[in-house]
This record gives sequence, C-alpha cells and structure tokens, in this order.
Amino acid sequence: PGHHRVRFADGPSTPSSTYSDSSFASSPGPYTPPALYAAPLPSKYYGASPSYYPVPLPQVDFHPVLVHAVGGIALSWDVTQPVESATMQTPSAQYPVTARVAADPATTPPVSTITVVCEHLPWTITVVPRQDAHWAAPYVTVGDVLHTLYRALRLAVTAAELNTVDVGHQQRIHDAYGARWPRAARPDAREAERAKGIKRVNFLGDARVFRGLSLVPEGIPAKGLPPGAVWRLHVARP
Repeated sequence: PGHHRVRFADGPSTPSSTYSDSSFASSPGPYTPPALYAAPLPSKYYGASPSYYPVPLPQVDFHPVLVHAVGGIALSWDVTQPVESATMQTPSAQYPVTARVAADPATTPPVSTITVVCEHLPWTITVVPRQDAHWAAPYVTVGDVLHTLYRALRLAVTAAELNTVDVGHQQRIHDAYGARWPRAARPDAREAERAKGIKRVNFLGDARVFRGLSLVPEGIPAKGLPPGAVWRLHVARP
C-alpha cells in the first residue's frame, strides 16, 4: 500500500533474536534419553555415514506442551516474542518452560527431523536437533521446535516473497508489520524494530498466538516427506 514505507531485505537475514540456551528455566536431575525411532541421524552419531533409507512412521504423537488440542493448549506463547516469554499452563498456575521439558523428545517415538507447515506461510520450516544447545540430543526436542519456529519466523522478507501472496494477504502482512514495531517498550527499540522491515512472522497477520501442532497424516509426497514427518502449525488471534 502506498501509505507504508517498508524496508525489504535483498535476501534472508540472520534473525536478531537475543535468545540463548539459558532462556529455559533450570531443573535438577539427570535425564535418560529414550530410544530413537528409525529415522535418519546426523553422521556424527554413527562414526561413519551408513546407507540409510527412511521409512514412514506409522504412529507419531507430539509432546503435550506442543500438541494442538481443541480444549486448549498447554503452552501460552505469542510467537512474535522470544521463546523465553512462553509459559506452560496448568489449571492453577503458569510457569516458564523448564530445561527438563526443553530436553524432552518433541515426539513419541523420537525422530531426528520434522517439517512444519502453516496455512499462512508460503514456506516450510524444517526442525532438526540443535547440537550447540544445552538440551542437545540426537532427536528433535521441545526446545528445538520452539527455538526453530521463533528463528524461522524472524527472517526478513524480500519484495519477491511478498509478491507470492494475493493482495488481501499482503494488506494483512503490512497491517501486522505496522502493529509489530510499536509494541517495543523503548523509543530506540521501536525505531530499530521498524527499520528491520517485514518479517515472516507478519505473514501470520494478527494470528500470532501459538495453538500447537497437529499431524498432516499424508505427509507431503511431492517433497518426499512421508506420513509422520509433517506437522501443521496452528495459530490464533489474541
């Protein structure tokens, strides 16, 4: 729209998040990782790269903190905000995501990669184990999912990418961008956020509340993604 002055990046930029491994609340006690279900692992866990052919996963469930449920979601998170702002909800209290929960496998059985899609986004988001995190494991963890979603949504958008959606969606994106940067607390932070321009998170419009993930039963055969490998991100308006 003509009344907006919006900066676009020439290509995807590195997210400006201040997120760190210490964002999750600490929790005591040792953790014994479960057995990994048959899925491709990074070669560092084999010593040598074996021949491997992934197989469809017949039954995969998401962690209760991440799963989409009609009756409500166990995680309260505005996806425009850093992961450390997310809280887990119980009937009587809210508390930060603990380090123990961050280290939990994101799925049962555990897998080493998942692909996330969303009806508002023209991109897919691939989640793999983050080996430099304190919750590092040879499978995708809760921490991997939350961290990857946040960083993927903070990537800058090019003019060409904006033009892949229809005019009505473009207007919602501009409106979301116009509402995003004024939410920063300090004037200098607001100006810095405004200068960063449109980000992928703005494609969600005003639907910025995390509502969990649900299985895409058929996968995405055209991209070689079998059943059990693809999950849909649900978001809602505040």
